Amino acid sequence: MTEALYTMIIYPLHQIIEFVYRIFMEIFKVPGFAVIGVSIAVTLLCLPLYAVAEKWQVLERETQKKLKPGIDRIKSVFKDDEQYMMLSTFYKQNHYHPMMVLRSSIGLLIQIPFFMAAYSFLSNCPELSRSSFLFIKDLGAPDALFKIGSFPVNVLPIAMTVINIIAGAIYTKGFAFREKAQIYGMAILFLIVLYNSPSGLVLYWTMNNVFSLIKNIFYKLKNPLKIFRIMMIALIFAVALVVLFTMKPLQSIPVFAAVIILIFLPKLKFICTWLLDNPLADLEKKDGFRNSLFIVSAITLALLTGFVIPSFLITSSTASDFAYIDGYTTPMYFLWNSLLQSIGLFVLWPVCVYFLFNRKIQSVLKCFFFILLIFGTINAFCFQGDYGNISADLVFTEHKDLHPKLSDFILNSAVLVAIITVSILLMSKHLAHLFIWLDTILLISMVGLSVINGISVQKSFLAAPKPNPQLSDIKPIMNFSKTGKNVLVIMLDKAPGYYVKPSFQEAPDLYDTYTGFTFYPNTVSFASWTVQAAPALYGGYEYTPWQMNHKRNLSMQEKHNQALSLLPFIFESEGYSSYLIDPPYPNYDTIPVYSFVDGHDNVHAEKALGKYSDLWYKQSNYPKLPVKSNRIKRNFLWFSIFKIVPPSMRSIVHYKDWWSAESLADSTSDFIDRYSVLDLLPELSGIDSEKNCFIFIDNEATHDPGFVTTPDYTPAVGIPDTSGFRVQFLAGDPGFHAMVASLKRIGDWINFLKQNGIYDNTRIIIASDHGSYQNFPGFEENSSFPRLTEWFNPMLMVKDFNSKGSLKIDDSFMTQADVPFIAVKGTVNNPVNPFTGNKIEELSKEEKENSTFISFGKANRVRATENNGFIINDDDWYSVKDSIFKIDNWKKLKVEKGDLK
Repeated sequence: MTEALYTMIIYPLHQIIEFVYRIFMEIFKVPGFAVIGVSIAVTLLCLPLYAVAEKWQVLERETQKKLKPGIDRIKSVFKDDEQYMMLSTFYKQNHYHPMMVLRSSIGLLIQIPFFMAAYSFLSNCPELSRSSFLFIKDLGAPDALFKIGSFPVNVLPIAMTVINIIAGAIYTKGFAFREKAQIYGMAILFLIVLYNSPSGLVLYWTMNNVFSLIKNIFYKLKNPLKIFRIMMIALIFAVALVVLFTMKPLQSIPVFAAVIILIFLPKLKFICTWLLDNPLADLEKKDGFRNSLFIVSAITLALLTGFVIPSFLITSSTASDFAYIDGYTTPMYFLWNSLLQSIGLFVLWPVCVYFLFNRKIQSVLKCFFFILLIFGTINAFCFQGDYGNISADLVFTEHKDLHPKLSDFILNSAVLVAIITVSILLMSKHLAHLFIWLDTILLISMVGLSVINGISVQKSFLAAPKPNPQLSDIKPIMNFSKTGKNVLVIMLDKAPGYYVKPSFQEAPDLYDTYTGFTFYPNTVSFASWTVQAAPALYGGYEYTPWQMNHKRNLSMQEKHNQALSLLPFIFESEGYSSYLIDPPYPNYDTIPVYSFVDGHDNVHAEKALGKYSDLWYKQSNYPKLPVKSNRIKRNFLWFSIFKIVPPSMRSIVHYKDWWSAESLADSTSDFIDRYSVLDLLPELSGIDSEKNCFIFIDNEATHDPGFVTTPDYTPAVGIPDTSGFRVQFLAGDPGFHAMVASLKRIGDWINFLKQNGIYDNTRIIIASDHGSYQNFPGFEENSSFPRLTEWFNPMLMVKDFNSKGSLKIDDSFMTQADVPFIAVKGTVNNPVNPFTGNKIEELSKEEKENSTFISFGKANRVRATENNGFIINDDDWYSVKDSIFKIDNWKKLKVEKGDLK
């Protein structure tokens, strides 16, 4: 029951707050400003409610003042039961009930669910952790600005309380002591409750109090509504400009429409008044009809978005995709959860708002909900669009263009205009009763579809085979040779080379583990995105972005697959058993498809990502995180909204996967999906191969990092205490945490190889596709560059056969495309590319530098599923020579139509 109430009442507000937070993060890129933005948005959202609450409070105060003499007279004359009877009669005569005293508390009651939603979101937002803002060192912890002895003094909660008291003093001037005591008592209560809370949450509530103070002062001004309208025009116009310059023009249409509405608000008010007084007059006069139409429209919308659309999605895939997830057996759970959210968003909260306002506002709300229902139903079933496949956690996997064609936009807009026009005409002809008939038909249809789809989902679920029981043991997915040769290449996605030295400083025992290794810090990648950079690591210099652009007779998909399979095919031809584990973008898509190795019996492609997570949770006694189920519960409602809005607005709704802000549980779960593979590598390794062995494994623990705890650098539960870290200036960076943890777990694997006598006969290459975004000492920066040069510094460590001794540092100029030659050197006679016939040979320093054409392209230009053509579209190309750390060594290339000038 508690969960259902939370889902209906609080969670819709949680989603709104998360959405607003993401908007401000997109604009400012600073979590502190995003928190302030959430506070501004919540304040503005609640202003109409506060206005109504203020009227009720004034009414209550005036009523109390009017009744006070009579109440005092009765209390002075009568006692006990007689007093009660006389007071009851007195209240009835004055049309008053003692429960009406709650009207004076409605302003506070409005704040409670918003506070709970903000607390739920901000307390679980990992972006706030370790993020500083003004004097606050960490938004994820109490500010502890100074100490008195050993007692930390948190300044922000104190400032919050002072502001709250000042705002209360202004607001309650002339009020009775009881109302003043209520305001001041709540201020003290919030001080106690929030004193040791994360600074991000206290900052939110402090800004709420600041805006409350401004609001109280605002009421003292002349023409406050006019001033407020001007401020809102300026704010929304600024947002519109940001949208226009950061997104496509079509997405900015709704925002600019909001600006136009505000500018011409007086005229629109006149138009609305005329409409309400003339064609829509019946709505205002007939309370029962108006209320019924609003409630039926709201309930039908809730059914459409909460059950019908989600159930169609489940029936269009397989029910098993939404079954047995995080302890939830049947997919019906997610449908009921989605329905509860929709009831909260479209029924519970709107009805509360609806009955707060007068008849004219109610008529406007009724019209809005009726048109939203009709137009939303048409959009959902007649303007469905083709957006490709969608994953089980409701994210589009093909990244197709979500913008409609101009013809579809015009047609959809014409439908909206037609609905509005016909509605007004019917009202003017006193045919409003047709609306309730149409609403009733739609409601019955939605109920029928819900029953039919619900039965279909449950039948499909019962007919589907139950999932296999949890893995209780692990079978090797690769096999080493004790007597022959092994070549092992490990790609750590997004692992920066500049983190290697600090990682060894953080965990000095790594020096004893990584014996025989040479580290190449002066290594450059050819791009800063996996889809561009990884092919060169897998396939060498023929598969750099520049070279792939010159092979225009082949699709990017074919070139990418060639790169991934080059080394496995070469070693297979030499009699090796080849293993390709979790290669990036296999078949040039986000869904792993290994058909490009079909027909090669000794090339074994495996997916390990996420496969062993449940077993790892069980073995490590780590609390299972319900991340997938939480994503489904969150995204179902977003998907329904996506379907009912006009096609021109769908790209806004889906922006960056439904405007989702990653929670701490999300980031930790993603990290564990990847970390668990590294931790279980010894158990995934056989040691009895009769053939030589080649293994290429990709792991993304460094790409999707999480916090770890010392001294073993294992995944942390929540945000850990990092005081035990030796390298303190990186102790707050989860990327560094993941780097150290990855090297530790690979180190455990290395020790496993040593213990089983297969270390000396194994060549090991640990490399990454690109670097990361950290501003790191040692790099000279240039603000005119499209990206930080740190993005182009991948790690590269090599241990050759029988190599011994402590870790060596070699500052030679290297690139990630050197990996294939290092892998085949001395193990394959005259190695050639099996697809082109070109030799794979070592390049001199000059040859490398003359081949180093680096793509600085942005993510939206290089996503695999968006660029499945013949070239990588990029306007920013650079070259670098000698030391990659010196900015003068980087030169921008003049590129025209794929060639150098």
